[in-house]
Amino acid sequence: MFQMDLTERAALHLARLKKLGYDVVASDDFAEIERLVQQTGKPFRSPMFDLRRNDFHKGQAFWLFLVCDGEVIGGVAAKQVALGAESFWNYMQRVSERQFDMDAPLRAMAAPIGERVRGNLVYFGELHFAERMRGRRSVLREHSRLAIVLAAMTWPDFDWMYALIPYEHRSLQDVYGFAMITHHALTWCDPAPYLYRNDLAMVYSAKVDLLHQLAVGETDQPAKH
Repeated sequence: MFQMDLTERAALHLARLKKLGYDVVASDDFAEIERLVQQTGKPFRSPMFDLRRNDFHKGQAFWLFLVCDGEVIGGVAAKQVALGAESFWNYMQRVSERQFDMDAPLRAMAAPIGERVRGNLVYFGELHFAERMRGRRSVLREHSRLAIVLAAMTWPDFDWMYALIPYEHRSLQDVYGFAMITHHALTWCDPAPYLYRNDLAMVYSAKVDLLHQLAVGETDQPAKH
């Protein structure tokens, strides 16, 4: 039943994107992904998703690219994080040291996140769109929510999904499709890693949140622009 509901919701978001004049390419072919990422014009890669330094295997991550008139104009990535018995705080400390090549770069984590987030996670990152897409919330909404649904279909045993967003994007929490937001999610030692700030917010949802969204349907209507 869960997979059927997800399939129907994915079809809804895809139909809305097509009506707006867009299409998507979902891929876990990492050679293809590297080529498509370059087409988006993204000026940098975050360490967690940089294919040149991470040895992803099939089924561990995927990218969802946005396409307009045959041109790849943006995308988002999702990866599975199976914590097992490890705490989210320990995981973030450990991974941050390795990815940023720094000794203990992470100083603190917001208490609500540390107390809630555990188990099987899905992490979203690498969100990037061409300059001309700025302000088109309807497209961002359908693309982001489609990515969430595809992640749930790919890893149905997830417990939490999350993403880190800049403070100035905090109003996009609902557009992205996440149930919760915690401001000042992480505190970094000085100097903080490149592009990571202490005012980053974490947007996140538990599996029960997604189940609720599927049960009540699309109660919020897509934006007009």
